[in-house]
Amino acid sequence: MACPWVERHEKDTPTVISEEAVARVLAGTDIVQLVGRYLPLKPSGRYYKALCPFHNEKTPSFIVNPERQIFHCFGCGEGGDAIGFLMKQERWSFPEAIRSLADRAGISLPARLQPHTGGGTGQSERARPGLLEIHKSTAEFFLAQLRHPTIGAPARAYLKGRAIPDSVVEQFGLGYAATSWDGLLRHLVRRGFSKKQVEEAGLALPRKESGGAYDRFRNRLMIPICDPTGQIIAFGGRVLDDALPKYLNSPETPLYRKGAHLFGLHLAAPAIRERGSVLVVEGYFDLIALHAHGMPHTVAVLGTALTAQQIALLRRHATRAFLLFDPDPAGIAAARRCVESLLNSGLEWRVILLPDGEDPDSCLRKRGPSAFADAVAQSKDLMEFLLDRKVSGFDLTSPDGQANAVNTVLPLLGAVENEITRQRYAEKLARRVSLSNEAIVRELNLQVRGRKRDAMPPSLQPRGLPSIEWKLIHLALHHPGAAHRVREGVRPEELLDRTLRRIFQYAILGPEAGRAAIPLAAMEPEAQRMLTELLATDLEEYEGEEAIERALTDYLTRLTLRRTREQGEELRRQIDAAERAGDHAAVAQLQAQFLALGRDRTRPHARAVT
Repeated sequence: MACPWVERHEKDTPTVISEEAVARVLAGTDIVQLVGRYLPLKPSGRYYKALCPFHNEKTPSFIVNPERQIFHCFGCGEGGDAIGFLMKQERWSFPEAIRSLADRAGISLPARLQPHTGGGTGQSERARPGLLEIHKSTAEFFLAQLRHPTIGAPARAYLKGRAIPDSVVEQFGLGYAATSWDGLLRHLVRRGFSKKQVEEAGLALPRKESGGAYDRFRNRLMIPICDPTGQIIAFGGRVLDDALPKYLNSPETPLYRKGAHLFGLHLAAPAIRERGSVLVVEGYFDLIALHAHGMPHTVAVLGTALTAQQIALLRRHATRAFLLFDPDPAGIAAARRCVESLLNSGLEWRVILLPDGEDPDSCLRKRGPSAFADAVAQSKDLMEFLLDRKVSGFDLTSPDGQANAVNTVLPLLGAVENEITRQRYAEKLARRVSLSNEAIVRELNLQVRGRKRDAMPPSLQPRGLPSIEWKLIHLALHHPGAAHRVREGVRPEELLDRTLRRIFQYAILGPEAGRAAIPLAAMEPEAQRMLTELLATDLEEYEGEEAIERALTDYLTRLTLRRTREQGEELRRQIDAAERAGDHAAVAQLQAQFLALGRDRTRPHARAVT
């Protein structure tokens, strides 16, 4: 039987993934190991905890349950199984996520879906596997060009001049795009890809005068850009001389958005988690040089400033981040553009200042690793660095200069959400400008109140008290005896909550009826969130079996009373309608049913706490 989710979303393709195959993939996947590749999980009783990757928080509310093979965040409500985690984390479709897990588990699935071309989100998602294959073939072509005795000689000489060893070239998969106008395009067409697919991958450009195309990258050292799982999704190309532009990057495609990725993260993630810190640089070769000199916990941005998505990626692996942006005005401006996101990300940010005119690559080559290590040791807190930069241009010996300096810095301090951190920086500012801390704090509080009034950011709403329906299903999921009684005593149509009704049919009635389990990722998002919440919430509120039995009886009785009350109200409406119609026989029959219903309500077993 085909998985309903796959049929629904891939109905225009002949390939489906069976429920049996999905079950095998989930059985062959350890969700703790999977999530642990992205987050620094810490044991917490029977579970593992971490800061949630799907919303900002300072106290971990994200748990992974190895017994149930699920994850759930009690802060934002996100939850699911291993497939769902990859879909949310990587923004993959269901087939893409399950294929990735199947590959890792060594499980064979049906042949890949053929990519479709054209516009539309669904078509872009289906094109993704084909685009990945194109990028993989392209990287192999560039590598072969680099290794070619004559074609690759200029690129090999360039790498040797930058003291990049062969081991690092291999580690990063570096290659070479020769001077040919269409060498890559012809190679990919011979491999079975169409010209249109190569253009959509951003690797070729259409000619204006004719229907042909030519390679985007020519005479450049080629640097593959990978996603967090190590799959190639784009390229950066550097010239071998002084030609411009120095760097040429892949355009954004269905695979690649530069603000959503960090160069080198797939290689750096284990070292970042081990150290708890990350070095963030601007350029490809800055990163490559640092990795080559024993600093594998380095990533590079793929633009001029860190985006919120990139910051979120870093927060999944580290607690401290070091910025190595150039100390020139452009570099400082880049840091300032994202300073609010940096300060409120939950990471400790520090700035490493290198000698004027030097970047990490040149510093390491000229001064050696020890000089760079000294610069790291002398790094400055990001806010202190920005405070110094902002106030340095004012005359702090005059009242006007002091006031102007404070007014310039206050918006920056007001952007800090944590009150304790904000007060600490206010004290530093007070000492820096030689003013009363109380006066600065008073002005700062006015700034903060104004920001909150203007911004009114959405906040997580606390979940209300669990309903009787929620409690019944919760007990049934965690207690075998309760599951049997709930199946016997509850009908799906009695549950008013549509999501709980769906969970009841899937998780309570499904196994009893012998139906195969639907993977969580194939359920509606709200059902995923609620089911993982139910599974992740222990039975701690019940003190022993007797308490569980009493609670279960109480919940079932309340549901019975509600059912009886609703039946009585319906009979009342029918009696009123029969009386208006003058149908005395129907009135007598309905009244008898109403009296019988009343006798049922007064039986001892029906009385319970309400």
